[in-house]
Amino acid sequence: MISENLNYNESVRASILEAAQGLFSKFGYKKTTMEDIAQELHKGKSSLYYYFKNKEEIFQAVIDWEQGTLLNRLEEIVESEIEPKEKLNKYVLVRMKTISEMENYFKALTDERAGGLEFVKLVKESSEKEEVAMLKKILEEGIETSTFQIKNTLMGASALALALKGIEVPLFSSSNKFEQVIEQVNNVMDILFYGLIKR
Repeated sequence: MISENLNYNESVRASILEAAQGLFSKFGYKKTTMEDIAQELHKGKSSLYYYFKNKEEIFQAVIDWEQGTLLNRLEEIVESEIEPKEKLNKYVLVRMKTISEMENYFKALTDERAGGLEFVKLVKESSEKEEVAMLKKILEEGIETSTFQIKNTLMGASALALALKGIEVPLFSSSNKFEQVIEQVNNVMDILFYGLIKR
């Protein structure tokens, strides 16, 4: 929950974000209005403007929170003590599970209609940069422990990040829940680790 352990102003702001998060997820950014968010909170619309200038600012705050949640979860895995192969596998599974829960973040990054919002472009760029850095760190650990064999970790991390982006849409654009796509994710990981050649 966004609103846990916060002071009053932060708590009210967080409750606005939680209400907006649910409405954006259900109806989309375009169809959700400030009036809808106010009604969800049983408040007057004018009270929202004390905390946010407009709907776009609320949406940006929701996306920032969801992005932060994703990156924090991934960072925890990268900094953990587990061995690199397991770490990479866990990274992918946790990433996919978290993205499946963060509907607004996923829609913002994959829906071309959201591309008109300037901050969405910045979110995409910062997410990609952060993920490449984290994946590079896992690959470097793998090389140090002789788990992975790769010549250029930056290029490898960039390719991995791109591959993960590529499987997001087919995995989550349907009505599939995360539990239904675990097998597909594991198949992708098997190809990633072992390739297609019989050894």
